[in-house]
Amino acid sequence: MEKDKKTEVITMDVLARMVAKGFSAVDKRLDGVDKRLENHDKIFQVILKEMQGYNKEAKEHRMTMSSLNHSDITHELEIEGLKIRVQKLEQNFK
Repeated sequence: MEKDKKTEVITMDVLARMVAKGFSAVDKRLDGVDKRLENHDKIFQVILKEMQGYNKEAKEHRMTMSSLNHSDITHELEIEGLKIRVQKLEQNFK
């Protein structure tokens, strides 16, 4: 006993409809992706602007700290010099 196999003739028109149906399913799945990507682009632009602001502030802080460190070192050297002079003066009075 052989099973009856149904063979269906597929024409180019049928194949074209199958492909079109597949593409329409993909279009439905990807329908809102463009809008979401646009929102992501806007959000990334805001984040980029904030990061650039933080980088600018960090640079200004580094510049300020650099000048403060320089003046701090200068003051420490002056104080050390004064301590040595005071020690010499104290030794002279003893």
